[in-house]
Amino acid sequence: MAKSMEIVPSGELQKQFGRYSDEAMIRPVGVSRNGRVRFVMVPVDEYRRLRRRERVAGRVEDLDEDTLEAIRAVEPAPECDDA
Repeated sequence: MAKSMEIVPSGELQKQFGRYSDEAMIRPVGVSRNGRVRFVMVPVDEYRRLRRRERVAGRVEDLDEDTLEAIRAVEPAPECDDA
């Protein structure tokens, strides 16, 4: 089960950055300003994992004809022997 996010005011983060950056390696740390969470600190590996999930796959049926023609016109690079 994922650990709950700790929320810290931005002023407290500035005073104890080392502590909260270490904590962010264990669980997300939300940083608030004026009582509202403005951003979340997470380890870089988690950030990269989330970014990979952002990619959207589409269906060929959803492409317009110009895009399909452009794809059909692509030729493999000379170094691609298996194409």
